[in-house]
Amino acid sequence: MPSELIDHTLMEASLETLGDRYDGMAAELFDRFIADHPQYAPVFLNPEAARERMTRETLEAMLGLAAGEWWVDHAVTNFIDLHHNYADFTPQDYASWFSLVIETMASRAGTDWPDGASAAWQRQADGLVAKVAAVERNDEVPQRTPVES
Repeated sequence: MPSELIDHTLMEASLETLGDRYDGMAAELFDRFIADHPQYAPVFLNPEAARERMTRETLEAMLGLAAGEWWVDHAVTNFIDLHHNYADFTPQDYASWFSLVIETMASRAGTDWPDGASAAWQRQADGLVAKVAAVERNDEVPQRTPVES
């Protein structure tokens, strides 16, 4: 079995292990990301709407990459275009977010977290970061300038 499919199987098992411990995770992740990257706080006009979507789309993209899904490249381009509406997020910003997602899931699952799950998720996160770094800025999508309050 190819390593990507092994990762995918392990990642799905880890999500099942996480189960109800997922509840509230999106808010925790978003709050922690903004605490570590306060310069981005003003660009999220509706953080309550963004945080759950960001978390679910991140998990879906990592799972999709591990499964070899055709749509992952398009999803990454859409992430970049959407986020350029707010700010110029760097590949390192994405890497920080992906790592935070993985760390938080593992922490919430505790000792139930499957051996090797974090490494499987991280391999897919690394793959997504490489894709993010390869996407060229779409000049048709204007960058929003935050309004100072």
